[in-house]
Amino acid sequence: MPRKGLLVLLIAAAVGLSGCVASAEEQVANGVAQAAKAFEAEPRNTNETSENTDFYLPGGYTVEEPSDEYNIIITKGSDSFVLFVNPNEAGDSTLFYDLQKADPERKWVVDETFEQNGRFGFVTVRQVAENLFEVVASAGGAKLTTISEKKKIDSNMEWMMKTVRSINPKEEEQE
Repeated sequence: MPRKGLLVLLIAAAVGLSGCVASAEEQVANGVAQAAKAFEAEPRNTNETSENTDFYLPGGYTVEEPSDEYNIIITKGSDSFVLFVNPNEAGDSTLFYDLQKADPERKWVVDETFEQNGRFGFVTVRQVAENLFEVVASAGGAKLTTISEKKKIDSNMEWMMKTVRSINPKEEEQE
């Protein structure tokens, strides 16, 4: 009898926990809220440099070689991210957003913009496969993009916005 009781308890726990798994919509909503907080917060201190770009990168992430001055490849485990930097764009630039919106064939499940103190940023998400989503976070002249599993959408959005907000292009040396 105790085994049957344990089995019933395990099944009940499994059913109860299955309701705790966040849906894609919940993951995205949480990610947007976290990205908005990161956009509105003071930029993180930079801790990484690639060519002429200083930026914040959380622990566990690696800048891959070859990266160049304007296209930086970042990895963590099997996840890859591409950071695009356009030093000619100011903090209020909508260039990356306008480029994304130029393709009417792309259907974004999330399309959120942020404006604060003369700065512009956005996050977008679109489903590319059953459990995979293209996630983009941008602030001014910096954009970070990845293909994310559903369960990582919110955490990716948060650190990606922190990173693009931290971008501080170095001045080109004049000769």
